[in-house]
Amino acid sequence: MPAPTTAAAPTPPPPTRTVATETATVERPVADAPPEPERRTFAQPLAPRSETRALVLLYHAFNRGAQPLSVRTKDFEAQLEWLADSGVEIVSLSELVEFLEGKRDLPAKVALISIDDGLTSVYTKAWPILKARRVRFSVGIPTGMLEDPKNAPVMTWDQVREMVASGLCEVASHGHMHRRLVNLSGKRQWEELELSRDIITQRIGAPPVAYYYPLGAYDPPAAEAVKKAGYRAAFRATGAPIAAGSGSHFWLPRVSIFHGEGAGVLSHYYGAKFLGQIRYRESLDPARASR
Repeated sequence: MPAPTTAAAPTPPPPTRTVATETATVERPVADAPPEPERRTFAQPLAPRSETRALVLLYHAFNRGAQPLSVRTKDFEAQLEWLADSGVEIVSLSELVEFLEGKRDLPAKVALISIDDGLTSVYTKAWPILKARRVRFSVGIPTGMLEDPKNAPVMTWDQVREMVASGLCEVASHGHMHRRLVNLSGKRQWEELELSRDIITQRIGAPPVAYYYPLGAYDPPAAEAVKKAGYRAAFRATGAPIAAGSGSHFWLPRVSIFHGEGAGVLSHYYGAKFLGQIRYRESLDPARASR
């Protein structure tokens, strides 16, 4: 299990910038001007940056029958056990982004647990497991669905705040109405990027550092729009590992976990062949490029 975190010193409120919205001009925290990263002791030793490989594991629902995107909790627990037994460090979303920005080092094999769509089963099924094991994770929230759930089986903001208050959960934007960003413009693009970001900031008390592309759909113009909206990173759904300097921070890959997949699937993903798809490029590593 991950080692206990050390207490972080209080940090001043983040700076703000003036942002034009559809209805007004507001001041909001700037995600790309973060406080000094928290220093904590990891269970695994830190590795040279050239050796670290990360996988962002993508989940959606839990125990919702045989739906392809619904993972059985027994499989989820087995996967978390496999990660712990195999020396894979589970990190937070911010820690992974800080690593890619050159602000911290990480162990050799790293995992980020990411859960999209904000469904009720995240709170009722996955959260008790994550809480008991003290596992860090992130949730991608489509803000419009939580603001007006109607018949959607989504969490409440109170449930999200409970998870965040534990220190284990971090919130990413998953858009406002879960629309593809590709070829989106005007008010609808503003809703997916700016409005969703502002709602999370208001509901949670901190701006999201990352954007999880709805439906995994992205292209270079969409990535540029995410960057201009103030996010520090964005994640798609095409499965691959991540290394420092391996590419843009605005189309980072995630590996989807599907119904019926047990712990054995992680043996494949953390095997030498799969991790060998990506290579470290010192010239593109911010930690080296500035030297």
